[in-house]
Amino acid sequence: MGQEASSTAQPPPQPPAITIPTVPPQTYLLHTTLTPRPKLILIGDSITELGSSHAQGWGTSLAIRYNRRLDVVNRGMNGYNSRWGVAVLPLILEEILGPTASSVAGDGECIGKDSDGRGVKRSIENTSCPSSDNNEELLADDVHKRLFVEKHGQRTRHPQYTFLIGFGANDSCLPDGPHSRSHVHLEEYSHNLRRMIQMIQTWNAKETAVALMTPPPCDTEIQKPSRDNENVTKLYAEACILVASDMGVPVVDLWNGMQLPIAQNKDGQGDDLSNEYKQCQQWKIDYLSDGLHLTAMGNYRLYQLVIEVLDRSELAKGDGSLGMGLSVTNMPRSYPDHSMVDATHPQKTFCTG
Repeated sequence: MGQEASSTAQPPPQPPAITIPTVPPQTYLLHTTLTPRPKLILIGDSITELGSSHAQGWGTSLAIRYNRRLDVVNRGMNGYNSRWGVAVLPLILEEILGPTASSVAGDGECIGKDSDGRGVKRSIENTSCPSSDNNEELLADDVHKRLFVEKHGQRTRHPQYTFLIGFGANDSCLPDGPHSRSHVHLEEYSHNLRRMIQMIQTWNAKETAVALMTPPPCDTEIQKPSRDNENVTKLYAEACILVASDMGVPVVDLWNGMQLPIAQNKDGQGDDLSNEYKQCQQWKIDYLSDGLHLTAMGNYRLYQLVIEVLDRSELAKGDGSLGMGLSVTNMPRSYPDHSMVDATHPQKTFCTG
């Protein structure tokens, strides 16, 4: 008796593994630091919050990529819009940056306020241990830095706090739909993005950098009657890009980028394949789990788009696109390599003794 063939559903496509770009062994060994580790702060709605809620989230992938070089801090909040983002941002800044820097008091110091409202001085520069005049007693961090500069040249100092702000998925909810309480008018949305950028820059401009992230595309058929991708969400994405251009900050264009495939063909047919991918709307199947939130592939595509902006130098050649200058290969690892630690007197290496 023959066995009946059973039809099985195709498993969803899986994203590639997260890899960390390699650097030359000597660079890896010497390019280390004892200064405080920079932070990448992700602020936004559920697209951001869920990015660190599972192993394949885009925030999780960033943490893997920047391991020992930069800490990823997720402050995404499910259901939030830009209006609520403006309201909660001071609490986030107070938590992460400390009291607002109202004026500069001197080299490496600024005036802030303590919990009682009194003016206090605090350091705003990365601190490192003082070096000795005796070359034999130079601290390990200074030795590594000097050797690295001699061999590879001086590296650009990275901002201590980089903020990536991504609102718009809820702002763009239709005003007469079931999620109307989340709707924010387009003009106010633009104004709110400007306010958040200005708030961060005013709080502590010397140590911070800011980038925006547009809302991702959505599947109108599934999200109806809450959202309209082509007629509404697109306008919010364009407004976000315009604000970034006006304010001189980088922007991650999710709305356009997430309608393109992950892998680009390198034999000259990439544009044709991308157009076909967008026209057949395969991105809705690959990237969206419910017409709005992201699958594992969607998280990977978002991760790719964020990395493009983070890796790009501050002023890219050619099209003039802005980037954050946070290439992994240019960032020092925290603390000396284990092979460089003084085994007998480790306190000398870390300036703790």
